[in-house]
Amino acid sequence: MRRHPVYTDAAVLAWARDEGPELLESSALEEALSPVVSRLRLPKGLLADMTGIVARRLYPQGARPSLGAVRAARTLFGRWGVSPGDVDLLYSTSVGRDFLEPSTASIIHSKLGLSPECVPLDLGSACLGFIDGLNLAALQVEMGLCDLALVVAGENSRPVLESTLDRLLAGTADRRAFFDNFATLTLGSGGAAMLVGRQDPRAPGPRLRRMVSLADGLSNGLCRGDFGGMTTDGAKLLQKGVELASRTFLTGARAFGWSPGYFDLVVSHQVSEVNTRRFAEALGLPWERICRSYPRFGNMGAAAVPFTFDLASDAGLLVPGSRCAMMGIGSGLSCAMMEVEIPLGFRGAPPPAAHPPDEPWTLGAPHGSPRDVNRDRHAHPRVVGPAACSAWPDA
Repeated sequence: MRRHPVYTDAAVLAWARDEGPELLESSALEEALSPVVSRLRLPKGLLADMTGIVARRLYPQGARPSLGAVRAARTLFGRWGVSPGDVDLLYSTSVGRDFLEPSTASIIHSKLGLSPECVPLDLGSACLGFIDGLNLAALQVEMGLCDLALVVAGENSRPVLESTLDRLLAGTADRRAFFDNFATLTLGSGGAAMLVGRQDPRAPGPRLRRMVSLADGLSNGLCRGDFGGMTTDGAKLLQKGVELASRTFLTGARAFGWSPGYFDLVVSHQVSEVNTRRFAEALGLPWERICRSYPRFGNMGAAAVPFTFDLASDAGLLVPGSRCAMMGIGSGLSCAMMEVEIPLGFRGAPPPAAHPPDEPWTLGAPHGSPRDVNRDRHAHPRVVGPAACSAWPDA
């Protein structure tokens, strides 16, 4: 019989995010699709109205998923004063991968200059990869097999977004084909990193407490994606996902005494407004306790939960003595929910790098100065133009 993980001394000692440098608004993306939208007689503003996503970030053309992971890890090292040579274990948890082989983790390992003794592993669990990576990292730490485990994710939605635009603009897409590909239009790009180790009483970090997870393998055909695109049965995927989430939360209630008001803060996978509201209603979670980054960043796959956690940290939402939940649903289907305790002695993260003051994001403010590709329509007929942005070199 499988037991739910319970951790005694594992904590998140450091964390960071990376944001794609190019800003693509939903209105501009819809304008690029205007021939299709007009032909199918779809309402104007459909993308933002149905999803609540007004923008997403992109990495430059030619960037690979490892870019966001590497940049987030380097930010973590610099912000928290961590030496790359001290990392014992690396999990790359992205949905996207640089190549089928070698492992993306090995590429990240090389670019970060990690020790030869540090084991690099790719961990694939769709959008739940990062939470599963935290679980495995915590277990390795608790078993004494490593001191510091680095969990990273980097997602680059640009290639799949551009190929989907090409396909929809080919002139043959009907309404069903449009909505089968609709979820791809919500994708954003970004990276995140967390360092897991034993709790440091001198500077206590968010403590990993326990986790529950369930699967519904019979629903694996509701979302299918590869390098060329992603198709989903959106309505059925939402239905089955919410049902699985409800069963998973009930499992946590029975095992650990969870209730709708148990968590002070909920960092869930970021999909859309509709999905998040259905998720919250099914579990009875107070809407005001749910962190939401999707309006300005879209769905960033496995990077979404840790990315949003970092935004919440910058916004001062990690209150000492509070309970936080990291939870989500991944294609397959799988659902995972992890309890995180913010210790009484928690002093917050070191100050982040300076942010531009004029960017009103849902949580926090972005790193760096985004290049607005909405203004570069002359560079590419599909709005998502080529990026010549020297401030964002390849990692």
